[in-house]
Amino acid sequence: MTKKILIDFEKIKDPFSGLGQFCAHLKIHFDKSPMNLTYWRPGKFQKLAKKIPFILPKTDVFHAVHQDSPFMPWSSKTKYVLTIHDLNALYESSQFGSGEFYKRNLQKKIDRASVVTFISKFTGEEVFRNFKIDPKKTQVIYNGISLGSVAVEPTFVPEGKFLFSVGTVLPKKNFHVLIDFLKLVPDYKIVLAGTTFHAYAKDMQKRIIEEALSDRFFLVGTIDEGHKVWYYKNASAFLFPSLLEGFGLPVAEAMSMGLPLFISDKTSVPEIGGEDAYYFKSFKAEDMRDVFVSGMKDFTPEKKKRLIERSKMFDWKKAADAYLAIYDKV
Repeated sequence: MTKKILIDFEKIKDPFSGLGQFCAHLKIHFDKSPMNLTYWRPGKFQKLAKKIPFILPKTDVFHAVHQDSPFMPWSSKTKYVLTIHDLNALYESSQFGSGEFYKRNLQKKIDRASVVTFISKFTGEEVFRNFKIDPKKTQVIYNGISLGSVAVEPTFVPEGKFLFSVGTVLPKKNFHVLIDFLKLVPDYKIVLAGTTFHAYAKDMQKRIIEEALSDRFFLVGTIDEGHKVWYYKNASAFLFPSLLEGFGLPVAEAMSMGLPLFISDKTSVPEIGGEDAYYFKSFKAEDMRDVFVSGMKDFTPEKKKRLIERSKMFDWKKAADAYLAIYDKV
């Protein structure tokens, strides 16, 4: 009898989010599998979802593809696979006094799971440090790189040399430190792509205007893949000062293009960046400038080649095959 496998792809509705991309790219490879896979997403089980929004239809295996999924299998016979991307919500909720509630809820999911996967070793280490979990039921499965090969010139093209960064413009991304950094590297401009709905992004834009950097620092909002490829291919280097990452997909993307990487030494970012990236160990503008200047002098064609080769370990087909193997095993 063929086993039924249900996968929580509810986040696929938001294609510009990291989780939306995670779901979309796994689905591409899952669709080619002979296994009996069904995707839980808006409208798929509309009548049931209206009646009981957090209860799933009957299935043999259920995969919650992120730790904050509200869906749980109703039957104790259903095997439960849980993927944990990061513990950002634990740290953020702790600031508002709700960290213990979040922790208890996630512990219940971990206890219920047959297998728990992490998208980086760093995330796994964080989970082991904060939760009770049997290491034997855990596995690290890296995300893949989804960049296409076609570069499409964007509407906004900066004149001269520019540095590129991308990500949702939120406080945890720490992008504001690039403003003072830019003042110390007068030969360059910065292009920052990503959603700007948060007040943090508005504050950044205000500072950029007040400090007369509007002609050198550009927040271009969300961009499609072709435009992103163009920025990667034409930038002089990639900047990523993030403070909280479960993986750090933009780092892997920039790496696949062979760009010099100037990135944070926090959380999972060094795990992805590897030995040939340059790390900001301080976010003081002068220290960042020194790392950048020395790194640009040090960067060689050999380093570029090694970065591109390293990026091949981040592959969506490899990730999909690893998840399919887990479904088969449980």
